[in-house]
Amino acid sequence: MTKNMATVKGSYINSVNEWTCQILGKFGRSDKVMLAERKCSCKYFDNIKIPCGHAILAANGLGDGSGVLHGVSTETLCGHWYKTYVWRETYAGVINPDQDPRNVDIPEEVSKMVVYPPITKRQPGRRRKSRIPSTGEIKVSKNDLLDRSCKTDRC
Repeated sequence: MTKNMATVKGSYINSVNEWTCQILGKFGRSDKVMLAERKCSCKYFDNIKIPCGHAILAANGLGDGSGVLHGVSTETLCGHWYKTYVWRETYAGVINPDQDPRNVDIPEEVSKMVVYPPITKRQPGRRRKSRIPSTGEIKVSKNDLLDRSCKTDRC
């Protein structure tokens, strides 16, 4: 949501009514935000159910028409499946198998089946002769590898 707020920096709010605002962007774009329906004309808020920058700006500047700004918490505008209590409830139960997997009766036709790996086709073109070095590896030339003779008189 912080990233979404950064996208509308420098925009202006025009209040249409108590729960609807028009956001005028700094490049002339106009977006309509309806907080009661949780919708925005940019469709980001509608589809993902996370407030877009327009909705956050409208929620922060929401007033009652008397000039007093009350604001709405942006956390209340998020879809319920993004909230932590929903995640906790989802994974709260313990899943236990009914019995020991070694004691399960497997049908005879299944136990006699032989499963082979999938048939794959080799990629076209010549195979690579040298591997691609990963990030941070230093490429060593063949001359450095072969030149291991001692050049002093002590050898």
